[in-house]
Amino acid sequence: MYTNSRAEKKVAKKLSDLGIVAYCPTVSKVSQWSDRKKTIQKPALPSMILVKDTSYSDAKLFSLPGVVGFMSQKGKRAKVSQKEVDVLASFLAGKYTVKKSSIEIGDYIEVPVLKKQGRVEKIKGTSCWVQLANTGLSVSFSLG
Repeated sequence: MYTNSRAEKKVAKKLSDLGIVAYCPTVSKVSQWSDRKKTIQKPALPSMILVKDTSYSDAKLFSLPGVVGFMSQKGKRAKVSQKEVDVLASFLAGKYTVKKSSIEIGDYIEVPVLKKQGRVEKIKGTSCWVQLANTGLSVSFSLG
């Protein structure tokens, strides 16, 4: 489900309050201000949350503040399997790494865990960014 910018966690909470299973994957990020540093939880999927099928009507869901619409693919409502959600959660928890070998920018590799093909866009230190071939989304992972 698409949400307004920076409303992901609020919408997920409102949906949970209605009894709808909603998942807003987050990543920890250290933000620095002039006087302090603070670790904050930012949504891993900006303006998106994952929602299990619900018996609520679309009109009721769209009446919630912050809800914009449903994700779609080829004109139909997009579906994400529970396995993909579990893989995303494990990936964000940092449970997967890849051995650094002869990976170079421009190479096509299979992204670990996701088992999807993608093109290496950037390598910096122990991090690797890959653009997935079928969706155009970029993911990053640690090189071991």
